[in-house]
Amino acid sequence: MEKTRCYCDINVSNFIDNVKGLQALLNGESKIIGILKANLYGHGAIKLAKIMKQQGINDFAVAAVSEAIELRDAGIEGSILILSYTEESMWMIARQCDCILSCTCIDDAKKMSEFAKNHNIKMKIEIAVDTGMHRIGVSPECSDEDLKVLYDNPYLQVNGTFSHLCRADSFNENDKQYTLQQEKIFNTFINRVKDLGLDTGRTHLCASSGILNYPQFKYDYVRPGFMLLGFDVGETAERYDRKPVLSWYTKVEMVKDVENGEGISYGHIYHTQGTRKIATLSVGYADGYPRCLSNKGYVMIHGQKAPIVGRICMDQMMVDVTDIDDVKTDDLATLIGEGVTANQLAEMAGTIVDEIVCQIADRVERYYI
Repeated sequence: MEKTRCYCDINVSNFIDNVKGLQALLNGESKIIGILKANLYGHGAIKLAKIMKQQGINDFAVAAVSEAIELRDAGIEGSILILSYTEESMWMIARQCDCILSCTCIDDAKKMSEFAKNHNIKMKIEIAVDTGMHRIGVSPECSDEDLKVLYDNPYLQVNGTFSHLCRADSFNENDKQYTLQQEKIFNTFINRVKDLGLDTGRTHLCASSGILNYPQFKYDYVRPGFMLLGFDVGETAERYDRKPVLSWYTKVEMVKDVENGEGISYGHIYHTQGTRKIATLSVGYADGYPRCLSNKGYVMIHGQKAPIVGRICMDQMMVDVTDIDDVKTDDLATLIGEGVTANQLAEMAGTIVDEIVCQIADRVERYYI
């Protein structure tokens, strides 16, 4: 099959190796909740969830019920946790899809309990605990009465208790101490629940950075996301070899000689200095390529850097190939891959790699190799 103007290759073998590497690292001490939100960071949630299942992973998490519906419609079995707040209008749909809702605060729990009572059902939930990120979660200092509302409620079926580390991707001493404090707060909360004779369900605290940087944090499950895709966010310990899963390519549309002093692209923010050979590429910001890299990013063509010149357009951009031999129409340009990693692209764009890969548009075809 002829590949399209702009596409990603998803290396399935590398993904499997990353999963197996994590499983070996965990050594059976914790199970894996596969994070599938945002189409698994643009890598293809359905396809890679099926591969995770083949590798023995039966628990998943997403950000929204709509994402869970897509997985269920594709035949994905196993538990699915909705990590974010879910509005009441979606609760029954979530139940029909056999999803686990996150309980984000005491008021949320009371509303869920009343809803379940009115519909003569039990709501399957996990309790989010705010250990310091202050995004969602029950206060760890809530009263014993509130704990009983959460964990001793005839209408709420508690599947688990979790929190999230917000500074685990930094080796700064203050950040390390804060992370250790978060774990202490989480453990104190868990012990309070147990001291009341109540069941916390499964426990999980560590996402990718926590898994890699704090191996001493032991809980029933871990929540790997980007680490299974072979890239890092922030500072991470290299505890096992992880391979990049996604490569991103586009094609050369045309190559032309542009005379000295001519402007390139919208607004002519770039002018040639001497005669230059300019290639137009079939990628733009509508494909998810960062427009902020206008006039400062680069791609790889024939193994050499081709600097971006002028403003990046919606569907196209231009690069200088003067010093690269024999560039012609239909040649490949590497946007992420050999010579320019996802982390390097994110650094050039002044953002994190998660944002780069999540913003690769749906119209960019994915090929699983």
